[in-house]
Amino acid sequence: MSSTNASKNWFLTIGFMAVVTITTLFLRIPTPTGGYFNFGDVAVVFCGLLLGKRGGAIAGGLGSAAADLLSGYAMFAPLTLVAKGLEGFICGMARGKTKFLYHILPLLGAGSIVVTYFIGECIMPQIGFASALAELPANGLQAAGGYIGGKFLFELYSKMTKDEANESTTTP
Repeated sequence: MSSTNASKNWFLTIGFMAVVTITTLFLRIPTPTGGYFNFGDVAVVFCGLLLGKRGGAIAGGLGSAAADLLSGYAMFAPLTLVAKGLEGFICGMARGKTKFLYHILPLLGAGSIVVTYFIGECIMPQIGFASALAELPANGLQAAGGYIGGKFLFELYSKMTKDEANESTTTP
């Protein structure tokens, strides 16, 4: 990879890190257990598919952890860094893959946040097993929404860029 492409990828990663932070903070719907639903996972899944493993992990993990810090959930920032970084990494493994892996890896990535948050919340002294168990349905819905929305946006983006590339090659 040339240094120009490497620089472009880092700028995209940093830009999408900001997108993840903003989409996480933009619309927050409180859950009964004290957390909130947001659109951040849509951006994390999209980033993984677009940027690959490294970019997905960095944008997803750091962008989501920054949102925790900015929104008063600082105690969750380290756990979010791991959970969303892992989600972005696993989704990023699907970049360039076709058929089965393209669909299953983002699903596994989205599912990884449910498992990671459950384990992390179980070992956090201020939360514990009972609260972590109560968070499972909300985290599952969040993951499902992220998977569906992120894949949809990436499919739309891919179609748009493919159509644009076709137009530029057929126009004199």
